Amino acid sequence: MTTRIAVLADSTLGNDSRAQRVARAAADAGYDVTLIGRAEGRPAPVLKGVAVITVDVPETLRRHRIRRPRPGLRWPLAYRCAEAHRYRTAQLAVREQLLGTRAAELGVMYRPLVRQAAARAAYSLARARYEVRRAWTRARSAQYQAAVRRRRVPDGFLDDLATALSRLMPARRAWRRLEPLLLDLEAAYGPVLDERRPQLIHARGRRVLGVALRAAVRAEAAGRSVKVVWDADECAALGPAGSRRAAAARDADERAHAAGADAVVTVCEAYAEQLRTRHKLPVPPAVVLNAPAYQERSEQRDVGGVRAACRLGPDVPLLVHSGAVAPERGLLTAVEALPKLYDLHAAFVVPDPGAAYVRTLIERAAELGVASRLHILPFVPPEEIARYLASADIGVVPVHHLPHHEVGLAARYLEYAHARLPVVVSDVRVMAAATLSLGNGEVFRAADTADFVRAVGAVLTNRPRYRRAYQRSPMLGKWSWQTQSGPLLEVYARLAGTPTVAGPAVLART
Repeated sequence: MTTRIAVLADSTLGNDSRAQRVARAAADAGYDVTLIGRAEGRPAPVLKGVAVITVDVPETLRRHRIRRPRPGLRWPLAYRCAEAHRYRTAQLAVREQLLGTRAAELGVMYRPLVRQAAARAAYSLARARYEVRRAWTRARSAQYQAAVRRRRVPDGFLDDLATALSRLMPARRAWRRLEPLLLDLEAAYGPVLDERRPQLIHARGRRVLGVALRAAVRAEAAGRSVKVVWDADECAALGPAGSRRAAAARDADERAHAAGADAVVTVCEAYAEQLRTRHKLPVPPAVVLNAPAYQERSEQRDVGGVRAACRLGPDVPLLVHSGAVAPERGLLTAVEALPKLYDLHAAFVVPDPGAAYVRTLIERAAELGVASRLHILPFVPPEEIARYLASADIGVVPVHHLPHHEVGLAARYLEYAHARLPVVVSDVRVMAAATLSLGNGEVFRAADTADFVRAVGAVLTNRPRYRRAYQRSPMLGKWSWQTQSGPLLEVYARLAGTPTVAGPAVLART
């Protein structure tokens, strides 16, 4: 009987390259695979041999905390809930519209002087009442919005005190109070897992680990054995969590659930060692890079892909960044370098072209007069990304110095390598060392625009030299999904009691 595996991800599957790669690797190894993730506005990805299920996660419990802030002494006038705030705001807008209509009527309907004087007096009184209501509503609205902002980023004294007190609670109870989203995920994904009856659950990320473990407990009560693999792929756990509450929630969630996993895999050695030490894991986590599959590349340069999407000719220099955008990703450095790099264009391949920070980058490019040289493009399927990027000239990873940026090779760095692109990376430890060792690009000081310009200029003047580095080194074979999926399939075979299926061989020298 074929072992049933459920790959469970708290993500929209179209943008989750690792979830797709894991599911396809398991399917190719002969397992019966179901990939489960969040519903999104576009159709779910179609993967050969994989049943894909998307689930709506309304986040009712998480949003309740934000939408119904506790005003307290600091915001005593704040509305008690989002519905009341929306109702009063809409009511104010309607009153303003009606008053505008009434003002227009005064000169049309009330021709006699006496009637017009009486109507204008009534209108003035209504306008005065409206102004008072508007001031009152705006005051309450401002306090409500301030309370909501504090709920979104709870970093005040009372928030920190509540967080500190929650740490005294048992971890099993603390995570429920600190991160209600985890209960939303339980309500959404739990019934789906019970219905699919998997024999092994691959929990991709911390937030769904508890969901998988509780599904395993319910299955055991029903007489079935379910193994759980925790894919702790977020090296961001080494970095800042955003607030003390978020850090406490993450810590409580891990303490409550990490020890229950039957096996752990992760994406970098540093995080693997931290997990082993923190949770006293009996077996060190297997390290599986989120790498593209190896594909042969012709020597002739591709002019399609990202270059065609930007509508650029083959002689126009083009740098590319693939991945999510955030201030710490350093993309502002690349935008501010464009005026000094003359005819260079930049393409950012992002999961959400309409995101707020993307608009910030576009606005900054417009201020600098280089908006026509900045291109925002949507993600492409994971199996196409390396070929899509190959027509660019440079791949950039301009991240800032944060703990989680220092310890591993970013997925986009590996995508650039498989596209045979020269790279320009900031001087974060692991990626800078890999670049200097391989000779496939240049390193610059993080957040230093002038040094970024220098590094990009050095690559543009001798692109063939940096591309040849991939021909001289066996690293592409090591950095391929064919190689990286091997330890993962070994974990599956050990837990499921099935023979290990080796992935397709990749030549040591490419």
